[in-house]
Amino acid sequence: MKKKLSLGLVVFSVALFTECSKKESMVTNTCENEAQKVTNAANAFVANPTKANCEAYKKSINDALKNCPTYYTGVSKQALEDFNNTACD
Repeated sequence: MKKKLSLGLVVFSVALFTECSKKESMVTNTCENEAQKVTNAANAFVANPTKANCEAYKKSINDALKNCPTYYTGVSKQALEDFNNTACD
């Protein structure tokens, strides 16, 4: 489970940070805030791998992709579906 969640973070991070420099500052600030939320949730999950922290981590990634849709192109739909279907147990 941790391996798939870590892979999700790497894919998300690469997609997000390779595109941030191309966007306007308002969008970038929003997306930087979303990226920080993902980072915080990932750190919480790594420090304390509970089901609640796992669900919070998955939610933060989905929220970031929802709030920064221009970055979704860097993440395949299948990879995101696989990530979302990974059980937090």
